[in-house]
Amino acid sequence: MSNIDVIAFALANGYTDESMAGGGAIKGKNCQIKSKTAIEGGTRITFVWYLDNGTEKTTTLDVMNGTDGEDGKDGSQVEVTPIQKTGTKVGEITVDGHKYTLYAPAGGGGGDAVLSDDLTTAISVGGIDSGVTYEAGTPLETLLRDLLEPTLFPTLTNPSASLTATGAKLLEKGATLATTFTIAFNRGTINPQYTAESSYRSGEATGYSLNGGTAQAGNTFSVTVTEAQKTYQGNVAYAQGVQPKDSKGKDYQSPLPAGSVNTNTINYEFVDALWANTGNIATVAKLALVSKSAKQKDFAFPAQTVANPEIFDVPASWNVTAVQVKNDLSGAYEDAISQFTVTDVTHDDASGTSVAYKRYTFNLGYDTGARSVRLKWN
Repeated sequence: MSNIDVIAFALANGYTDESMAGGGAIKGKNCQIKSKTAIEGGTRITFVWYLDNGTEKTTTLDVMNGTDGEDGKDGSQVEVTPIQKTGTKVGEITVDGHKYTLYAPAGGGGGDAVLSDDLTTAISVGGIDSGVTYEAGTPLETLLRDLLEPTLFPTLTNPSASLTATGAKLLEKGATLATTFTIAFNRGTINPQYTAESSYRSGEATGYSLNGGTAQAGNTFSVTVTEAQKTYQGNVAYAQGVQPKDSKGKDYQSPLPAGSVNTNTINYEFVDALWANTGNIATVAKLALVSKSAKQKDFAFPAQTVANPEIFDVPASWNVTAVQVKNDLSGAYEDAISQFTVTDVTHDDASGTSVAYKRYTFNLGYDTGARSVRLKWN
């Protein structure tokens, strides 16, 4: 098959016109291309010239589109390449008085610029990570776009919830506490969300509940805390979230399905109070509550006398491990349990119920100045 591009074809037309006009070695003179007519499978070119006696002569040339002959051999047809209309300008040509600009195909004279072999990146550059393989034939434009305009993905943070309550969390045994629990719901985030859709990971809250109770629309609960119910946890049900998008506007992962999330847990501790005569050496009184998890309590006693010795009362259910006195010279606490006599007493708790205590009374029989006594338990 013979191929001829548009440049050679146009030059041939020009040479024929000039040769025919001069007569020369080609039969006839004043030869011109009379017409070009589309026919099935190609183009028919009609030539015309005039003999010396004025007789008009014509002949035709069929230029086909390159289909092989019926015998499977070259059909001796000519393929004309269309004029490239965009790309890099490489020249101009004039055909039948019309000027045409010639361009190289996109990517250069040889066609699209592509990788000739597989390429695996050895380092991370721009938006391309190390270890990425581009196969042979990949357009260079793809590499440039990946390098300079990588696809960016949002960070997805799931929803969460928190529980708060008014009032103290350390209560005396036998007490009750009227309090309000509040559940705060955080819908999570899609950061950034590359569309105009919601940037929340989940949908709206559809219900709030406390300790597995019936869900309600509001997020606050009025509760009376007792020792029988001293642990609380909330839950929030939510609707499905929106579809996250990447920086190219394509779907990233999936919408968060409808579901629920638990809050933190709030625990109340109920303890028996400690008693001592630290405020007034003549009076044993209830002290501020101390968590059993503290494991120790320092009593700041005022000066004592034989008539009014140091006294502190510890719930009998506590396992006392040490009684120590601070050495004012060294600053260290030294064992002093032998300085105290232990007896049994009782005190009422917040509900009026009698509770057994162990009373520790200073037994050395002389006056002392103010000092610090440390009680330890486990």
